[in-house]
Amino acid sequence: MSEKVLILKNDRTGDLFVSLRAINKILNKHQNENIEIFLSKVNYKFNFLFPKIKKKVVSMDLNLIDKIKLFYYIATNKVKTIYILTPKNFYYYLPFFFRNIKFYAITIKSKKSRPSKFFQRYLYKFVEINRIKIEKRKSSYNIQASLIENNKNTFLLNNDCKLNHNFNYPKNYIFFHYKKNLFEKLLRWNISDIIIFLEFLNKRYDYILFSSELDDKITNKYFSDKFNTFNFVDNSKNFINKKNIFFLENIDGYNLFDAIKKSSKVISPEGIITHMGYYLNKPILALLHFNLKDRQDFINQIISCKEWFPPNNYDFIVLKKDFNQSIKKLEKRINCD
Repeated sequence: MSEKVLILKNDRTGDLFVSLRAINKILNKHQNENIEIFLSKVNYKFNFLFPKIKKKVVSMDLNLIDKIKLFYYIATNKVKTIYILTPKNFYYYLPFFFRNIKFYAITIKSKKSRPSKFFQRYLYKFVEINRIKIEKRKSSYNIQASLIENNKNTFLLNNDCKLNHNFNYPKNYIFFHYKKNLFEKLLRWNISDIIIFLEFLNKRYDYILFSSELDDKITNKYFSDKFNTFNFVDNSKNFINKKNIFFLENIDGYNLFDAIKKSSKVISPEGIITHMGYYLNKPILALLHFNLKDRQDFINQIISCKEWFPPNNYDFIVLKKDFNQSIKKLEKRINCD
């Protein structure tokens, strides 16, 4: 039985893309070794990024059965190294029981630090993400990559994927994503404002392609009634006008990755879309808004931005609840591009 190298990365999709630099360094360090990556059901849709290693699917929120299965898997396989890139409390208990395995880990310093100092001493190596103080710090992209001591960094991930649709993307298009939590819940914009917003973008760019959340049938129906639509579930087209705005209904996984890859720019709420665009070297304009209740809220948001923002070449704008004021801010920013 050959020795295994395990990568624990069963979390959200945006978190996966933040960890790709670190994962690529792991692949370089352990070339020609038996590597397995544990992905969540959510981020497994991007498993094509890792064509040459084995993939396993586990729950993002580990229940008791999941924990027992993982413990048993480690106990019954010849594992020499484990990389904890998803900072779950349970993972930090494993080094205590498996003393012969080298555990590399991302740790969190906060009011509820993960792990405690007792379990931290059983890690072979760790790098810490500080969530307590506002201070000069590296992005999580670089913090995670610094965990792996390897100078060789050949690109070993895969950016190509098999497509199963017949939609022809136009040239020179902007990719936008409608994130309901930002626009409806935080900004309190009406969905009719989004129509105006899309038309505003279309006056400044040749084509606009946009997506929405997969399970929001009411919103998706609204967009599909207003715009030229391609549905990725059944490959159906419904082109109702001559506008250069296209709604990509039910786009997900490698189709979403491919649409962002072929875009000329990404204008989207900060999250999976912007992190994917950054990974694919696209110009980014991340859309943000903060509802700040007190000073501690302000501190938490600053720390979060410092942690999750990519290291460089990442433009952003903080939108206002007043829609017209936001459009004026956007107009100034876009005119400066």
